[in-house]
Amino acid sequence: MNPILTTLIVIAIIVIAIFCGVMFIKHKLNSVTRKYLGMGLKETADLIGQGFKDEVSTPRAISNVSAMYKPQLMRDFPDMTYERFLEMANSALVSILTAIEREETSRLENVTDSLKNQVYDRICDNHDRNLIEHFDEIRLHRTDISNYKTTSDTAVAVFEISFQCLHYFEGKDKVPQNPSQLAASVTLSYGREYAEDSKSLTYSHNCPNCGAPVYSVGGRMMKCPYCGTGVTEEVYKSWLVSAYKFI
Repeated sequence: MNPILTTLIVIAIIVIAIFCGVMFIKHKLNSVTRKYLGMGLKETADLIGQGFKDEVSTPRAISNVSAMYKPQLMRDFPDMTYERFLEMANSALVSILTAIEREETSRLENVTDSLKNQVYDRICDNHDRNLIEHFDEIRLHRTDISNYKTTSDTAVAVFEISFQCLHYFEGKDKVPQNPSQLAASVTLSYGREYAEDSKSLTYSHNCPNCGAPVYSVGGRMMKCPYCGTGVTEEVYKSWLVSAYKFI
Protein backbone atom coordinates (compact mmCIF):
# COMPACT_ATOMS: atom_id res chain seq x y z
CA MET A 1 0.00 0.00 0.00
CA ASN A 2 1.14 3.50 -0.74
CA PRO A 3 2.90 4.91 2.37
CA ILE A 4 1.19 8.27 1.95
CA LEU A 5 -2.23 6.66 1.78
CA THR A 6 -1.42 4.60 4.84
CA THR A 7 -0.42 7.74 6.77
CA LEU A 8 -3.63 9.50 5.76
CA ILE A 9 -5.72 6.56 6.89
CA VAL A 10 -3.96 6.49 10.27
CA ILE A 11 -4.49 10.24 10.73
CA ALA A 12 -8.15 9.87 9.79
CA ILE A 13 -8.60 7.06 12.32
CA ILE A 14 -6.95 9.18 15.06
CA VAL A 15 -9.15 12.17 14.24
CA ILE A 16 -12.29 10.02 14.28
CA ALA A 17 -11.22 8.47 17.59
CA ILE A 18 -10.62 11.90 19.15
CA PHE A 19 -13.96 13.17 17.85
CA CYS A 20 -15.78 10.12 19.22
CA GLY A 21 -14.01 10.55 22.56
CA VAL A 22 -14.96 14.22 22.79
CA MET A 23 -18.58 13.45 21.90
CA PHE A 24 -18.67 10.67 24.52
CA ILE A 25 -17.28 12.95 27.22
CA LYS A 26 -19.67 15.72 26.21
CA HIS A 27 -22.60 13.28 26.37
CA LYS A 28 -21.54 12.14 29.84
CA LEU A 29 -21.10 15.70 31.11
CA ASN A 30 -24.45 16.66 29.64
CA SER A 31 -26.07 13.76 31.49
CA VAL A 32 -24.37 14.73 34.75
CA THR A 33 -25.38 18.41 34.54
CA ARG A 34 -28.97 17.47 33.71
CA LYS A 35 -29.08 15.03 36.61
CA TYR A 36 -27.58 17.31 39.28
CA LEU A 37 -28.26 20.83 37.95
CA GLY A 38 -31.40 20.32 35.95
CA MET A 39 -29.91 21.81 32.80
CA GLY A 40 -27.77 20.73 29.88
CA LEU A 41 -24.07 21.34 29.39
CA LYS A 42 -24.61 24.38 27.14
CA GLU A 43 -27.03 25.99 29.60
CA THR A 44 -24.55 25.34 32.42
CA ALA A 45 -21.68 26.90 30.46
CA ASP A 46 -23.86 29.92 29.61
CA LEU A 47 -24.79 30.33 33.28
CA ILE A 48 -21.14 30.21 34.38
CA GLY A 49 -20.19 32.70 31.68
CA GLN A 50 -22.95 35.05 32.79
CA GLY A 51 -21.73 34.71 36.36
CA PHE A 52 -18.27 35.92 35.36
CA LYS A 53 -19.79 38.86 33.50
CA ASP A 54 -21.90 39.79 36.53
CA GLU A 55 -18.85 39.54 38.80
CA VAL A 56 -16.90 42.14 36.81
CA SER A 57 -19.88 44.48 36.38
CA THR A 58 -21.61 44.35 39.78
CA PRO A 59 -20.35 46.97 42.30
CA ARG A 60 -18.84 45.64 45.51
CA ALA A 61 -21.15 45.78 48.51
CA ILE A 62 -20.30 48.28 51.26
CA SER A 63 -21.72 48.95 54.72
CA ASN A 64 -25.17 50.45 54.90
CA VAL A 65 -25.24 52.02 58.35
CA SER A 66 -25.62 55.69 57.47
CA ALA A 67 -28.91 55.81 59.39
CA MET A 68 -26.88 55.15 62.55
CA TYR A 69 -23.91 57.48 62.09
CA LYS A 70 -25.06 60.26 59.77
CA PRO A 71 -27.34 61.98 62.36
CA GLN A 72 -24.52 61.97 64.93
CA LEU A 73 -22.05 63.43 62.46
CA MET A 74 -24.47 66.16 61.38
CA ARG A 75 -25.31 66.98 65.00
CA ASP A 76 -21.64 67.41 65.92
CA PHE A 77 -20.71 69.34 62.77
CA PRO A 78 -23.77 71.32 61.65
CA ASP A 79 -21.66 73.65 59.52
CA MET A 80 -20.67 70.72 57.28
CA THR A 81 -23.12 69.00 54.92
CA TYR A 82 -23.10 65.24 54.61
CA GLU A 83 -22.52 65.63 50.87
CA ARG A 84 -19.34 67.58 51.64
CA PHE A 85 -18.02 64.69 53.72
CA LEU A 86 -18.75 62.30 50.85
CA GLU A 87 -16.93 64.59 48.43
CA MET A 88 -13.92 64.72 50.75
CA ALA A 89 -13.79 60.92 51.00
CA ASN A 90 -14.17 60.45 47.24
CA SER A 91 -11.54 63.05 46.42
CA ALA A 92 -9.16 61.53 48.96
CA LEU A 93 -9.49 58.04 47.46
CA VAL A 94 -8.85 59.23 43.91
CA SER A 95 -5.84 61.24 45.11
CA ILE A 96 -4.42 58.23 46.95
CA LEU A 97 -4.82 55.90 43.96
CA THR A 98 -3.25 58.52 41.69
CA ALA A 99 -0.32 58.98 44.09
CA ILE A 100 0.30 55.23 44.12
CA GLU A 101 0.22 55.03 40.33
CA ARG A 102 2.45 58.07 39.83
CA GLU A 103 4.70 57.01 42.70
CA GLU A 104 4.45 60.47 44.23
CA THR A 105 3.10 61.49 47.63
CA SER A 106 4.09 65.16 47.58
CA ARG A 107 0.81 66.23 45.97
CA LEU A 108 -1.39 64.62 48.60
CA GLU A 109 -3.22 67.44 50.37
CA ASN A 110 -5.09 67.61 53.67
CA VAL A 111 -3.61 64.33 54.85
CA THR A 112 -1.72 63.27 57.96
CA ASP A 113 1.91 62.23 57.89
CA SER A 114 0.81 58.69 58.76
CA LEU A 115 -1.36 58.57 55.62
CA LYS A 116 1.55 59.75 53.48
CA ASN A 117 3.73 57.07 55.04
CA GLN A 118 1.07 54.45 54.34
CA VAL A 119 0.95 55.40 50.65
CA TYR A 120 4.74 55.61 50.48
CA ASP A 121 5.08 52.12 51.95
CA ARG A 122 2.81 50.71 49.22
CA ILE A 123 4.86 52.45 46.55
CA CYS A 124 8.08 51.06 48.04
CA ASP A 125 6.60 47.57 48.19
CA ASN A 126 5.76 47.78 44.49
CA HIS A 127 9.26 49.10 43.77
CA ASP A 128 10.82 46.15 45.57
CA ARG A 129 8.93 43.86 43.20
CA ASN A 130 9.83 46.01 40.16
CA LEU A 131 6.16 46.81 39.58
CA ILE A 132 4.08 49.91 38.95
CA GLU A 133 0.50 49.66 40.18
CA HIS A 134 -2.17 51.12 37.90
CA PHE A 135 -5.69 52.32 38.66
CA ASP A 136 -7.00 53.42 35.27
CA GLU A 137 -10.46 54.68 34.31
CA ILE A 138 -11.65 55.08 37.91
CA ARG A 139 -15.42 55.22 38.31
CA LEU A 140 -16.97 55.67 41.76
CA HIS A 141 -20.23 53.85 42.44
CA ARG A 142 -21.31 54.57 45.98
CA THR A 143 -19.96 56.16 49.16
CA ASP A 144 -21.36 55.99 52.67
CA ILE A 145 -20.29 56.30 56.27
CA SER A 146 -19.44 53.03 58.02
CA ASN A 147 -18.23 54.24 61.42
CA TYR A 148 -18.07 57.39 63.51
CA LYS A 149 -16.45 57.95 66.90
CA THR A 150 -15.75 61.02 69.00
CA THR A 151 -13.98 62.00 72.18
CA SER A 152 -13.98 65.39 73.90
CA ASP A 153 -11.54 66.82 71.34
CA THR A 154 -11.39 64.43 68.38
CA ALA A 155 -13.66 62.88 65.78
CA VAL A 156 -13.04 60.03 63.35
CA ALA A 157 -15.38 59.22 60.47
CA VAL A 158 -14.80 56.19 58.24
CA PHE A 159 -16.32 56.10 54.77
CA GLU A 160 -16.55 53.06 52.51
CA ILE A 161 -16.44 53.52 48.75
CA SER A 162 -17.28 51.02 46.02
CA PHE A 163 -15.63 51.74 42.69
CA GLN A 164 -14.36 50.18 39.51
CA CYS A 165 -11.14 50.63 37.56
CA LEU A 166 -8.66 48.82 35.37
CA HIS A 167 -6.40 47.56 38.16
CA TYR A 168 -3.16 45.87 37.16
CA PHE A 169 0.58 45.83 37.79
CA GLU A 170 2.83 47.03 34.99
CA GLY A 171 5.62 44.51 34.56
CA LYS A 172 3.47 41.59 35.69
CA ASP A 173 -0.08 41.75 34.30
CA LYS A 174 -1.57 42.49 30.92
CA VAL A 175 -3.92 45.46 30.74
CA PRO A 176 -7.34 43.96 31.59
CA GLN A 177 -10.20 44.28 29.12
CA ASN A 178 -12.83 44.54 31.85
CA PRO A 179 -12.74 46.71 34.99
CA SER A 180 -12.30 45.24 38.45
CA GLN A 181 -14.96 45.94 41.07
CA LEU A 182 -13.22 47.13 44.24
CA ALA A 183 -14.03 48.73 47.57
CA ALA A 184 -11.96 50.82 49.95
CA SER A 185 -12.37 52.70 53.21
CA VAL A 186 -11.13 56.24 53.80
CA THR A 187 -10.76 57.63 57.33
CA LEU A 188 -11.30 61.34 57.95
CA SER A 189 -10.01 62.65 61.28
CA TYR A 190 -10.56 65.89 63.14
CA GLY A 191 -8.90 67.09 66.35
CA ARG A 192 -5.98 68.63 68.14
CA GLU A 193 -3.52 65.82 67.40
CA TYR A 194 -4.18 66.17 63.69
CA ALA A 195 -3.64 69.90 63.86
CA GLU A 196 -0.24 69.20 65.38
CA ASP A 197 0.41 66.58 62.70
CA SER A 198 -0.31 69.00 59.87
CA LYS A 199 1.70 71.81 61.56
CA SER A 200 -0.59 74.38 59.96
CA LEU A 201 -4.09 74.03 61.41
CA THR A 202 -5.55 75.28 64.69
CA TYR A 203 -8.53 73.66 66.37
CA SER A 204 -8.73 75.51 69.69
CA HIS A 205 -10.24 78.69 71.02
CA ASN A 206 -9.98 80.49 74.36
CA CYS A 207 -12.44 80.87 77.19
CA PRO A 208 -13.80 84.47 77.24
CA ASN A 209 -13.58 84.53 81.07
CA CYS A 210 -10.17 83.09 81.99
CA GLY A 211 -8.47 82.82 78.61
CA ALA A 212 -7.70 79.11 78.98
CA PRO A 213 -7.62 77.00 75.78
CA VAL A 214 -10.79 74.97 75.20
CA TYR A 215 -10.98 71.93 72.92
CA SER A 216 -14.03 69.97 71.92
CA VAL A 217 -15.95 68.53 68.97
CA GLY A 218 -18.94 70.08 67.23
CA GLY A 219 -20.79 73.37 67.44
CA ARG A 220 -22.56 73.16 70.78
CA MET A 221 -22.51 74.93 74.15
CA MET A 222 -19.94 73.53 76.57
CA LYS A 223 -18.16 74.54 79.78
CA CYS A 224 -14.58 75.69 80.24
CA PRO A 225 -12.78 72.88 82.14
CA TYR A 226 -10.86 75.48 84.21
CA CYS A 227 -13.44 78.02 85.38
CA GLY A 228 -16.74 76.48 84.33
CA THR A 229 -17.84 79.37 82.10
CA GLY A 230 -20.26 78.41 79.34
CA VAL A 231 -18.58 78.64 75.96
CA THR A 232 -20.07 78.30 72.49
CA GLU A 233 -17.54 76.38 70.45
CA GLU A 234 -16.38 77.82 67.16
CA VAL A 235 -13.70 75.32 66.27
CA TYR A 236 -12.36 75.71 62.76
CA LYS A 237 -13.91 72.78 60.91
CA SER A 238 -10.89 71.13 59.31
CA TRP A 239 -10.52 67.45 58.62
CA LEU A 240 -7.51 65.43 57.50
CA VAL A 241 -7.38 62.08 55.73
CA SER A 242 -5.61 59.80 58.20
CA ALA A 243 -5.92 56.26 56.72
CA TYR A 244 -7.19 54.15 53.88
CA LYS A 245 -7.41 50.44 53.07
CA PHE A 246 -8.87 48.14 50.44
CA ILE A 247 -11.76 46.02 51.71
